[in-house]
Amino acid sequence: MSNRFPTILILFSLLIWSCDSPTSETTNEGVSTADAPAEPADKALETESAKWYNYEGNLPCADCSAIKTTLQLENSPGKTSREYILEEVYMETADGNRKFQSTGKYEVSYGLEGHPGAMVISLLDDQGQKIRHFMQENDTNKLTQLDQEGMPIESELNYSLVLIK
Repeated sequence: MSNRFPTILILFSLLIWSCDSPTSETTNEGVSTADAPAEPADKALETESAKWYNYEGNLPCADCSAIKTTLQLENSPGKTSREYILEEVYMETADGNRKFQSTGKYEVSYGLEGHPGAMVISLLDDQGQKIRHFMQENDTNKLTQLDQEGMPIESELNYSLVLIK
């Protein structure tokens, strides 16, 4: 039992240390914000009362005509965590249109390599892992999907969702 004590202590310490709130707003490491404007673009966070922002668009699909995507983001400045609802309809698949919906929390960070004033929204799964990333440039009403590492997708295809008023 005494040989296991240091291992158990280390595991317990790691568990306690890793229980950090994943929804804080941060600046991405390694990104200079010196060129960023004084106020980053964050249309999804600019009011004081709780509100949902709806973004829609058709994203590319490898084996269907498009993925009709609706992303709803909760804006609630008084809360430490914000929620999202993501609905995706895979259009014209071999089995017809297939609809999927997921919900969870999201986090916001500012600055991205080559886009210092951008706001990055990362959707989190139930375990707090980042599963999808979107970027909002300064003064725009659209979110652009990023790759799995949170970087812009180099493609001629449209990866944008537009704010629906």
